[in-house]
Amino acid sequence: MKTPPAWQLALFARRSLGVIRGLEAVRAAHVALGLPGAGVPVVHVVGTNGKGSTSAMVAHALRQRGRRVGLYTSPHLHRVGERIRLDGVPLTDSAMEQLVERVLRLEGPALPRPLTFFEVLTAAALLAFAEAGVEVMVLETGLGGRLDATGVVPATVTLMTPIDLDHQAYLGDTIEAIAGEKAAVMRDGAPVWSAPQQPAAAAVLRAAATEHRVRLEFVEPLMRAPEGLPGAHQRVNGALALAGARFIDAGVTASDLDGVRWPGRCERVPSGGGTVVFDAGHNPHGIAALVTWLEGQPHPRRTIVFGCLADKDAPGMLAQLRRLGAPIWLVPAGPGGYDLAPLQTGETRLFSEGIGRAFHAAWQEHLAAGGKLVVCGSHMLVGQLREEVLGEVADELPLTDPLRR
Repeated sequence: MKTPPAWQLALFARRSLGVIRGLEAVRAAHVALGLPGAGVPVVHVVGTNGKGSTSAMVAHALRQRGRRVGLYTSPHLHRVGERIRLDGVPLTDSAMEQLVERVLRLEGPALPRPLTFFEVLTAAALLAFAEAGVEVMVLETGLGGRLDATGVVPATVTLMTPIDLDHQAYLGDTIEAIAGEKAAVMRDGAPVWSAPQQPAAAAVLRAAATEHRVRLEFVEPLMRAPEGLPGAHQRVNGALALAGARFIDAGVTASDLDGVRWPGRCERVPSGGGTVVFDAGHNPHGIAALVTWLEGQPHPRRTIVFGCLADKDAPGMLAQLRRLGAPIWLVPAGPGGYDLAPLQTGETRLFSEGIGRAFHAAWQEHLAAGGKLVVCGSHMLVGQLREEVLGEVADELPLTDPLRR
């Protein structure tokens, strides 16, 4: 295996810091960099599920209207540069190296503590967008909202995707607590459009909107999902994206959402005589949306490939997947993966060695017989298997360095 370059090693070493909730360090870094992005309109996308799809649709629609757009999302599937896109193009490794090194050089007396992995990338994204002269920034929160690093620049408009249980160790064990963390972004005063929410979450959002005197509207799903992102849940994400994009540019229409591409979301790829579906859903609510979509497409030889990280609700996700009545292959998602062995039942098969020889043999045999494999539960698992299927993932690699205008 090729040794990663020094900048990647330095960046990924930051993951050992974990999540540090507080904006003091990233605010100081933002100031030290000269407040990049200040004054640029910001679409802030907050919530539990659908943030990436919604962000991608907003950016796509505004680009259709001729706007130069910076898009910041997380996590990535294959390359860290996917998180920072200029007019739809992910940054090259060379561009990422320059940005990350510039941010890391700030550390010392100027900052109150070391920057976390996500904080470094947030500062790098803002720097990239400012230097590229973007007209709009679309920023997806990484965790929560109240103390998320993306909050260093004020929102122009906020989009609230469906709120559900996830990241409970940081955000709280109830819908109300999690919704409170996300609703705290309303302190910016920007108008908020929200997906339909569970009653408990909706009540928290309404209370926060009243407290901060913020305009809050709940969207109705579009009549159809935008072309490029299938599934009934994308009708809701599309409605949110349309509201946010229209606030920036009143001329945006629903047809401007069509043609959006966002990998790993109900994504079908022909392979080896069969079909692979990749979906990065990683909590019960996200998996339920995938299952609902799959239920409308019966297949006689469908098998689920599932793995997730240790901090996720594996039993809850598997309960949703069992609605399909299909065999389930349990595959460890790599370092930090959930111990899936205790979850074995009659319809499951555990590949205890992960994506190794036994797994590949079963994978190839199933596809050669015209089967369908549905890979879900973890961005890490989806990313690894998607790259194996598509090779170099050429459709996601940039043709040029977007920082060179």
